[in-house]
Amino acid sequence: MTTRPLILADLDDSLFQTRAKCGDWPDSSLKPMSRLVDGSPSGYATPPQQALLAWLARGELVPVTARSRAVMARVDIAQAPAICANGGCILTAEGTPDPVWHGHLATLAQGAAAPSALYPELTGGLDTEAFRHWIVSEGGLDLYIVIKSNHGDEPALATVAEALAPRLPQDWRIHANGNNLAFLPPWLSKRAAVRYMLGAVRAETPERLVIGIGDSWSDTGFLDLADMAMIPTQAQLWQHIARGNEWVD
Repeated sequence: MTTRPLILADLDDSLFQTRAKCGDWPDSSLKPMSRLVDGSPSGYATPPQQALLAWLARGELVPVTARSRAVMARVDIAQAPAICANGGCILTAEGTPDPVWHGHLATLAQGAAAPSALYPELTGGLDTEAFRHWIVSEGGLDLYIVIKSNHGDEPALATVAEALAPRLPQDWRIHANGNNLAFLPPWLSKRAAVRYMLGAVRAETPERLVIGIGDSWSDTGFLDLADMAMIPTQAQLWQHIARGNEWVD
């Protein structure tokens, strides 16, 4: 029996994106893929992405997303197994959080600065008219801090990232991509969660093909653990690869 490929896929800007990022595709050709809290569409798949999703259906698609469980629930895609909240929660095939992984992160978190302790320092001086922010938590464990521009002002958000970087404890990391700015503790990453998940997969089916799909610089960490990687050519990560490459004219 042929083992279906395992596809570990980032969601936003990989399998779908906001309407503004869909380019010149007419509305009638786009497929709504995600919703806001009020139910209105927030993300769309273009015809090529729809074809990709149909092709990926031949394998087992596992989301690897920065979205929390609650936000991922508003995406029209398989919900379990999944890796949510930048690796802060692993959902089993039954749709329940993996307790071993949760306990592992909770133990690691005790040895580092807590996101809740840093939150006032990082966000207290921000203009509430210009920016919104929150802490992403799962199962009672604070995971990371998010800041977004209320007006989609990416240059302003980049300025905020530069100003706040010196305030971070050692080993904390910044993820900046478009209108998304996140501050992550050293014990949290998609890479660590994927490594944990693949440990069980490869012990049971070492011959199974694993494909990773991602768009951002931070996705490199988990793409590196797959057998093959797919990157949208308009994405942050691909633009970094292509910039200055003598083979791209």
